[in-house]
Amino acid sequence: MKIKKFNIAFTLIELLVVISIIAILAGIALPVFTSVQTKGNQAKDLSNARQIGLGLRLYASDNSGNFPTTDPTTGNSANDANAAYLNIVPTYIPSQKIFWLAGSGWSTGTHPTELSVTTGTLAAGQNNFAYVSGLTDTSNTNFPLLADGFDAGTGKLGPGLYNTIKGTKGGVWNGTKAIVIRVDDSATIETVSGTPPKVMANGANTDDSTQDIFKVGAGWLPGCSILNPNTP
Repeated sequence: MKIKKFNIAFTLIELLVVISIIAILAGIALPVFTSVQTKGNQAKDLSNARQIGLGLRLYASDNSGNFPTTDPTTGNSANDANAAYLNIVPTYIPSQKIFWLAGSGWSTGTHPTELSVTTGTLAAGQNNFAYVSGLTDTSNTNFPLLADGFDAGTGKLGPGLYNTIKGTKGGVWNGTKAIVIRVDDSATIETVSGTPPKVMANGANTDDSTQDIFKVGAGWLPGCSILNPNTP
């Protein structure tokens, strides 16, 4: 009795069809995975920013309602956000790790470990967040207090601008989103739009609703300074 032999090998056409299907599925899955990963990172960024905002409010409650304006190491006005945030580390913020954000053009230094209060706490390159100096806890609740660090390029139109190139200063979310904490400690993931990219005032800024919410004016953020993080 003869046993029939079956040829179970794939033909070239069948193999090409399988490869094409896999490629299509991968093309569909990759953007979804990237989007989920980005949203997860933004949620973490938002959580960290909210904790910093809470630390600033605790500081204000102990200092006649004033948010930090000085560099505690020198006693002079803070020239960058890192220096201002030193007022709340470690008294109100127990870990400097929450100031770091992977992928940010501002977080380029040594990754901060669990807090060790030594020289170099919140050193250059260890902080992603910009800061608005000059506010109090009784300021307009719509005023922004801190946000993802801004574009530091030349020839820009204002202090609160972002970048569309990921990995650059102000480009952590490709110029499409920005985490913003306001005076009342409300935390939001804001849509960034315009050319150059900015968080639009949308009527909150009574001076000019077409400008970014970090544009200092007589009736909006009066007398304030917009401080970017410090980098090496």
